[in-house]
Amino acid sequence: MSTSSGRAAASAEPGEKKADRILQAAGDVFAAQGLGATLADVAARAGVGVATVYRRFENKDELILASYEIRFRQSQADVLRAIEEPEPWAGFVEFFEEGVHLFSQDRGFREFVVGGYAESVGWARVSSHDHVETVIRRHQQFMQKALEQMLQRCQEAGVVRDDVHPSDLLALTMAAVSSIDLGAQKDNPALHRRVIGVILDGLRPARDAPTPLPSATSG
Repeated sequence: MSTSSGRAAASAEPGEKKADRILQAAGDVFAAQGLGATLADVAARAGVGVATVYRRFENKDELILASYEIRFRQSQADVLRAIEEPEPWAGFVEFFEEGVHLFSQDRGFREFVVGGYAESVGWARVSSHDHVETVIRRHQQFMQKALEQMLQRCQEAGVVRDDVHPSDLLALTMAAVSSIDLGAQKDNPALHRRVIGVILDGLRPARDAPTPLPSATSG
């Protein structure tokens, strides 16, 4: 389908369906290119004109927020599931590994979350950024409380060292995520699994011996 015929077909779509297609396209583009991608990139992916994107989203900030609301909900559901897991350590490990996977698959989400903590939010040229800041702060507050609760359960159970702080988890997650790219460059897809193993082992307060790592050559 040519670009012009694709746009013609898109123009006949109901508004809600077209908005969903734009959101899907935005998610794909931001995941691959990061938040530096333009609305023109998103429009091209969705097969619509840039003006169509602007008719449904006031600016790039609003499109980013709409794209990543599902990511926020997923992160919140993951940490709540970890809290409810009968075995605190099992819940913690699952949450950490799923976080690494989530961030590794989406460059834009990594930039979004790190930008929120670095107080560098806002990507639209004309915006006070109040809305985007409010949404990010609300998510941060939720995650802060939930992570504190998850860690407290693990520490009281004696499975995570007492000096670990919720803020450590983002840094450790990003360290594991960076090893995925390094492993790809070195043709070693197992590298990040070994890094996760070392990180998780280091979070334990004590053990009889180091936990065996995955094979250095396994996929």
